[in-house]
Amino acid sequence: MTIYAISDLHLSFNKPVELYGIDLERDVDKPMDVFGWKRHFDRVRDHWLETVTATDTVLIPGDISWALRLDRAVYDFNWINQLPGKKVLSPGNHCYYAQSKKKVRQHLPVEMTWIDADYTLVEDYVVAATRGWNLPGDKGWNEEEDRKIYERQAGRLRLALEAAAHDHPDKERLVMLHYPPVTPRVSTSAFMDLLREFQVKLCVYGHLHGRSHHDAIEGLVDGVQLQLVSCDYLDFKPLPLSLYD
Repeated sequence: MTIYAISDLHLSFNKPVELYGIDLERDVDKPMDVFGWKRHFDRVRDHWLETVTATDTVLIPGDISWALRLDRAVYDFNWINQLPGKKVLSPGNHCYYAQSKKKVRQHLPVEMTWIDADYTLVEDYVVAATRGWNLPGDKGWNEEEDRKIYERQAGRLRLALEAAAHDHPDKERLVMLHYPPVTPRVSTSAFMDLLREFQVKLCVYGHLHGRSHHDAIEGLVDGVQLQLVSCDYLDFKPLPLSLYD
């Protein structure tokens, strides 16, 4: 049993589709080819089938679907569900359909789990998640617009980690964020403080694409292993997580 991670799938199927035989013009609302992701769903599928087995788990921290409504996001969920393994999903900044955690869970296939401001168990680990947000002092930060969201998201991560620590104090903790908890311009944040406080072993995040990959902070930071898992950064290959010392 292995835990993998890959984020930012950015799917946009407009009808039920199988793993193969997808027509780019008829079946896809928002092709990613314009970003150089030529038929990226085929690449994700092929790499996934080569590596992930039915007993594995894949963490998908955000930007799973471009859909604005849940009834359209279901097409993307069902495509992912045809791939092997259990899937744990959490929201990103483009997950506009995810206004209600309860409703998202009602629309998910059985083998898929949605977490947001809470946690789930994966093998011998607890996995907690929230979306995260832009960091104070980073490029693009707007104090008036971003501060409340930032603090709310940090509070949601605290709720998730407190519950995980209370219910399973002896299990190691992993965290799924969509936004990075630190950047080259911001060496710490409320999110990073919480990762340290709750002795999180590893945090996976996405959100960074293209040239922004150069902004990724990875490796051991203040005792927490950080890993960027945006699918284009991983060349569309689910990444096996290194969880052992």
